[in-house]
Amino acid sequence: MQKVTVKELMTPIDRYTTISEEASLKDAFMALEGALRGEQQADSSHPRDFAVLVLDKYRQVTGRLVIWDVLKGLETQTVARVDSMAMIEGYSTWGQPLANLATKGRYIKVRNLVKALDKREYISEDANLDEAIRKLVSNRFLSLIVTRKGKTIGVLRVVDVFSKVCEKLKDS
Repeated sequence: MQKVTVKELMTPIDRYTTISEEASLKDAFMALEGALRGEQQADSSHPRDFAVLVLDKYRQVTGRLVIWDVLKGLETQTVARVDSMAMIEGYSTWGQPLANLATKGRYIKVRNLVKALDKREYISEDANLDEAIRKLVSNRFLSLIVTRKGKTIGVLRVVDVFSKVCEKLKDS
C-alpha cells in the first residue's frame, strides 16, 4: 500500500485563517468568526477552521487562537495579569468581560493572548500518515503545523486525517 505523506493532506498556510501577532483583540474575534463561517474555504465542502494561526512578522506561526483564548482576552486581568484599577475599592473588571468592550477590542493585542506552540505540534511535510496519527492521538492535538526546512507551509487537521482513514477503510 502506498504511503500517504502529510504534504498530501495538509491545508496550505495561505488557505488557512491567519492573523498577525500585532493585531487587536477585535481583529482576532473577526478572524475567528470568519474561520468558523469557512470564509477561507473556496470549496464549501471543505471543513472549516476552528482556530486562527498567529503569525510573526516573518509569517511564521507563533501560536494559535481558539474561541477560549479570545473570550479570555475580554478579562483584562487574565491578559495584563494585574488590573491596576482593581486596587480601587469597589472597582473591578473581573467578572465583567463586556465592560469597556470597545477599548479592550482596540488595545489588547493578539501577542498577549497567544501561547507558544509546543515543539510536538510541528511535523515535517515528508512525514507519513502513521507518524501524523501517532502525534495527533498521543497528544490529543486537533492540528499540527506542517514545516519544510523549518518554515511553516501548512496545517494538518485531525479532520483531514480522519477523512483519509475513512476513505482507506471504505477501499479495504
